[in-house]
Amino acid sequence: MGDFDPKKHTAEERGIDANGNYVRGLKMSETRFKNMIHGHSAAEQQSMRQQVDEAEAKGLRTYQIKHAKGYYNIENGIVIGSAKGK
Repeated sequence: MGDFDPKKHTAEERGIDANGNYVRGLKMSETRFKNMIHGHSAAEQQSMRQQVDEAEAKGLRTYQIKHAKGYYNIENGIVIGSAKGK
């Protein structure tokens, strides 16, 4: 996964990562979350919300959000890629 570039991405949220460091853009904003879940079923949306909350609680900067048809790659609260399959 790529590096967070503040010139390309606006950090809307912030937090403490798994190493105890203050990080801009660590958490996914509600607007970005709603864009990510658009078109997914209510059950998938709930599952995706839980996955995001768990990753943010752990202070992860990069993680994957799985859904029925594939997954999203998240870095610093931003969807940076996706793929189909499991």
